[in-house]
Amino acid sequence: MAIQVSVTNNSFPFVMAGQGYSLDTETILTDGTRTTPLLQFTIMSRIAATGKWTPWISSNLGAADGTQYPMGILMNDGGFTAAVYAGGDILNAMILVGGDCEVDASQLVFDNAHATACTLTSIITSPANLAMTAREFLCMRHIFPATTVAIDQAEN
Repeated sequence: MAIQVSVTNNSFPFVMAGQGYSLDTETILTDGTRTTPLLQFTIMSRIAATGKWTPWISSNLGAADGTQYPMGILMNDGGFTAAVYAGGDILNAMILVGGDCEVDASQLVFDNAHATACTLTSIITSPANLAMTAREFLCMRHIFPATTVAIDQAEN
């Protein structure tokens, strides 16, 4: 009589592989109109003039202030509540800004509180001579979104 055992692993780490990664302690700009939490693994952009960070959203794809580019990923465990985000600039937020790492694309969060949906295939067209996807832009920062597959192992 044979007994078969099956194991399903559905808990993937966010940073899956790579030589390392760079985390910076940054400031996230206040959003006084915020009514939803800012979640962990949200793709973030940075305002060039102030250096402050804000969620990357599709309405900024044609902007010229830096917010059109996905520049990093919010890593704070649990993210931030709406009240914290609306209450003032968030100091000491941990942002994954590069390195050489693969991240689980299925865990990335696209913040669409003020815009229509962004995806890794959203096209960035600013400046006018640039036309690349969000995935390609993150790859330029050495953050490689990768697709994960649940693996079932059967033993006999």
